[in-house]
Amino acid sequence: MGIQVLVQDPENLEKIRQREMDVTRERCQKIIDAGASVILCSKGIDDFALKYFVENNCIAIRRVKKGDMRRIAACTGGKLVVSLADMEGDEIFDPSYLGNCAKVFEKRVGDWDYMFFEGMA
Repeated sequence: MGIQVLVQDPENLEKIRQREMDVTRERCQKIIDAGASVILCSKGIDDFALKYFVENNCIAIRRVKKGDMRRIAACTGGKLVVSLADMEGDEIFDPSYLGNCAKVFEKRVGDWDYMFFEGMA
């Protein structure tokens, strides 16, 4: 986005890093609090966020093809979410965005590992 931050004091740099981690934790917690146990993302997921999801017994899957995400959302009754921001500028994650699925598991087929979704609406 072309943003540049110049820091003179190393303590301030650590404060910035800590706040970035806090923001990531808050966003992940909003998703978890809504009841999500499986999170799909079309891009990468930060290692800290992945660790936080695992600590909360969630499966986070990164780099999912957008077509696959649309198909899974349609089959589970879920909704694709582009941003947590609402019209007032607050960050929310509504439980109505979530879909339902009876079972999610990983299985090796040939040389590849695949995620399987069973029991969808």
